[in-house]
Amino acid sequence: MPPVEIGETFTETQTFRPEDVDQFAALSGDDQARHTEPDGDGRRMVQGLLTASLLTSIGGDLEVLASRMELQFQRPVYTGETLVCELTVASVDPRADGGVALVGDVTVRRVSRGNETEQADTAAANSAGGATAGTVVLEATVEGIIRE
Repeated sequence: MPPVEIGETFTETQTFRPEDVDQFAALSGDDQARHTEPDGDGRRMVQGLLTASLLTSIGGDLEVLASRMELQFQRPVYTGETLVCELTVASVDPRADGGVALVGDVTVRRVSRGNETEQADTAAANSAGGATAGTVVLEATVEGIIRE
């Protein structure tokens, strides 16, 4: 694994399906009706920690051993919505054992709801700002180490 640098950004994109919600409910025991029964639009609410698992996907790619995660859920996420998780490296400190301590700032955005309104809003925001646009559904800070 090459060293990571401050300001470097990593992304993960995911659209959760009802099957994902079912599997997470079986594994975690978080099987509330809001997760197992569709709402009036036929969608199911995705468990918060399933949404947060996007962070662990990036961490796994970077071989980070997480020591702390601070999660701030902003809005619910529903099946069929496309999310982009972006981790930006905020600090990297060398360790005596040859590894590095890492702090990352994370934002998860809803970039598509599968309807034209959200997609049009996202396209307009993308052309205006250049950054990943969309509704923020989760913000987080993650700390961990990458061992040599």
